[in-house]
Amino acid sequence: MSGFLLLRPAWLLALIPVLTLAVFALRRNRRGAWTAVTDPALIPVLLQLGWLRNSAGNRVMLLPFIAAGVTALALSGPAVPQAGRTELRALDPLVLMLDLSPSVVSEARNLSDLQAAAAGLISAAAGRPVGMMLYTADAWLASAPTTDSDTLLSLIGVLDRETAPIAGSRPDIALAMARDLFSTADGEGHSLPGGVDLVLVTDGGGSGPRATEEAARLAHDGARVWGLALTPAAAAPAQDAAGLAAIARAGGGESYAFADISGLSTAITRARSAKLAREDVAGAGMRDLGPWLLVLALACLFPLFLRWR
Repeated sequence: MSGFLLLRPAWLLALIPVLTLAVFALRRNRRGAWTAVTDPALIPVLLQLGWLRNSAGNRVMLLPFIAAGVTALALSGPAVPQAGRTELRALDPLVLMLDLSPSVVSEARNLSDLQAAAAGLISAAAGRPVGMMLYTADAWLASAPTTDSDTLLSLIGVLDRETAPIAGSRPDIALAMARDLFSTADGEGHSLPGGVDLVLVTDGGGSGPRATEEAARLAHDGARVWGLALTPAAAAPAQDAAGLAAIARAGGGESYAFADISGLSTAITRARSAKLAREDVAGAGMRDLGPWLLVLALACLFPLFLRWR
């Protein structure tokens, strides 16, 4: 389940003492404390009379520890996104930053890969608004964030080598423009609840210290920068893939190969969900399953109130 997360994961540490005490109690009381001072020949008779615990009694003895473990899991806040809740999705868009530099658009295969990657990321957005930027030696906002996927797919379908008026590859300019467009208005580093995700779909051309610095600034503002690496053209420098990975790391994300679009989409969803869990608005978009686990913990305690022969 891609949206599953723990709202309060620190509570999982409580499982360590619970498990330790359960193992200690089980070893100490396999047949009751009386076995240490009872003649072994009498033990079968005492078991038959019910004066010593049998294996069923040992299982019952573990129920409080099982209940305590389930309670710790409940307090950790396992949660899933609430179906039909779109309020938080609208707050933090996914922005595709498409590289239209000559090393990409001059080869039909790379241009097709770029279009396919953008279409795949839009499909995986699951109702989250998606914006689109284009860049070469300059950057342009091709589409403001929208949930109208048909419009975005139409824009992607007409991209070609004539789309950008100038040549070059400056991801640093594109990232700086994205920071101006999608940062919070107060300028104090306050980020949106889930954080904006920006995906550089590129062969890595133009990667360098400036782009890395811009990615770090975006991360400081609460955004995350990801990379989707197209296969470099023959004329592209070999170090470009490493440069794209450095940009993504500085931006709080990761870089993925074109063949792993699904892995990138899953990583984006998990990172956004984890950030939402740390915000005050987490309960507005997530369903906490902890109360249901508490019902299971109570069910584990019920047999303790039965009379065992």
